[in-house]
Amino acid sequence: MKWRWPTRPVGNLSHSQSQEPRTERQKSLALQALTSRLRTGERYNILDLGSSVGQNVDFFSEFCGKLYVQDLYDDLISFDYFSPSGEVELDKIYRYLLPFNPGTRFDIVFSWDLFNYLEENECRGLMKHLATFCRPDTLVLSMISTRKSIAERPAKYRILDSQTITCENRTGIMKSCPRYREPQLARMMPAFKVLNSFLLRRGFKEYLFSFAPQINH
Repeated sequence: MKWRWPTRPVGNLSHSQSQEPRTERQKSLALQALTSRLRTGERYNILDLGSSVGQNVDFFSEFCGKLYVQDLYDDLISFDYFSPSGEVELDKIYRYLLPFNPGTRFDIVFSWDLFNYLEENECRGLMKHLATFCRPDTLVLSMISTRKSIAERPAKYRILDSQTITCENRTGIMKSCPRYREPQLARMMPAFKVLNSFLLRRGFKEYLFSFAPQINH
């Protein structure tokens, strides 16, 4: 069975609810909290699951030992998968798209707004896969939308400094948003705990998670 990762439905939104793509500058309290935890002189392995942005690479270079960048959403929606059964084997898909060496360990993961574009089981599968490559206290930065609708695909995030980012929407087409809450996030990533959460005025809640391997997952 050949299977293509499904594109996300636009939902019951009218054409009038489409928007012009735009770029917004904003404070990121989660990024500020993350960088405040970094120790001077230490080098960190970083996984960025968003778009490759040169300015972000420059920012990471100050404290990065090794950087991995994988625009996972774009890979998923263009991915063809052959399965002998009708079931979607998420673990195999993530192992194929994120084929890290067994000894790889990440200290920091930037998921940006990716979770808004995954179903609960898809996110759980992703975080189960990534947990294999996390150290105790690995940090995950994520942005969860609280709006009823979001752009049809994830935004491009650019880091200006340790507390400021820009968010560039790459399409004006809108779709319905799952608006995940903390109980859902706990099911989606049971091996991680919330360190900080910040409600932003632009309709996003920023989270900084920490890997806690003592939690069963």
